[in-house]
Amino acid sequence: METQLNIRPRHENTSTHRIGIAVDSSCDLTPEFICKHGIEILPIYINHADGTFHDVRNPDAMKAFYKGHTRERFGAAQSEPLSVADVSQIFETAFLPKYDRVNVITINSRKSQVYNRVTEAAMINEPKFRDKSKRETPFRIRMLDSYSMFSGHAVLVCEFAKLIHEKREAQAKAIARINTLRDKVYGYIVPFDLSYMRERRHLRKGDHKISWLSYKLAEAFGINPVIELHKGETQAFKKAKGYNNALKELFDHAKSSILSGLATDTIVMSYGGLLEDIQHNPDLVAFRQFAKQRGVKTMLSMMSATAAVNVGPKAFSLAFAREDH
Repeated sequence: METQLNIRPRHENTSTHRIGIAVDSSCDLTPEFICKHGIEILPIYINHADGTFHDVRNPDAMKAFYKGHTRERFGAAQSEPLSVADVSQIFETAFLPKYDRVNVITINSRKSQVYNRVTEAAMINEPKFRDKSKRETPFRIRMLDSYSMFSGHAVLVCEFAKLIHEKREAQAKAIARINTLRDKVYGYIVPFDLSYMRERRHLRKGDHKISWLSYKLAEAFGINPVIELHKGETQAFKKAKGYNNALKELFDHAKSSILSGLATDTIVMSYGGLLEDIQHNPDLVAFRQFAKQRGVKTMLSMMSATAAVNVGPKAFSLAFAREDH
């Protein structure tokens, strides 16, 4: 699903345009990457028992969130995207003065209303900006649905930022690449606490692929699933005895995919907690070394608060884009 607003003529030169990249805060990118590429973050609100948390990928706020996370506070929390009015204000006050072109890459539209709300705001405001602005270069917004979430969403953003900021590709060429790439993105989640996911199942949009019986059997025998997201669809992918063994299964699968051939040079990972609690995990360390030796970069960030309230603290996410085999 993709929306192009105010389609430009084919001959228009974009080489001198100020091009921005915006994502919603569920996209699992490191603070360093966000800063380096000037990624704009669209907040998501998390309504919980004690109030509202603004998920904006602020590192200090995320650390505080994980330190203060309890099931009593966040077990029934719900994430809420920005309203159309909120997005409109961000467009006018933050994006319009800085950019000529903004590419908004969002979480899978089947799982969240972010794409629809930002698209509506763009359709309402782009004509207004054109009419009231004396700018020589019209302000334009391009919407892209990632078909993915969390680390999978980030894989596409990493590639897009590299094409725009490092390779200096034309925007149209970079967008065409992302449109081709998103069907090749495979995202995985290893939940830590299955009972948390089971209790929240009715709150997660479109989550119907893992049954109540599957949860009960997994709990009874200490089985941890590896959940796969591909082309917007979620399904159980692998099972293992315990969380650490499920992580190892996931890393082995990622190693195999590296050897078979990836479609980009970056694997993105995120953890639903403080990074010092996971970054020295022996299997993770060995996997990152394996990838490095084969020319594949790995990025590890804190999982967004939005993801954590839906899949549970200490969940682990990994994604890559794989060539068809």
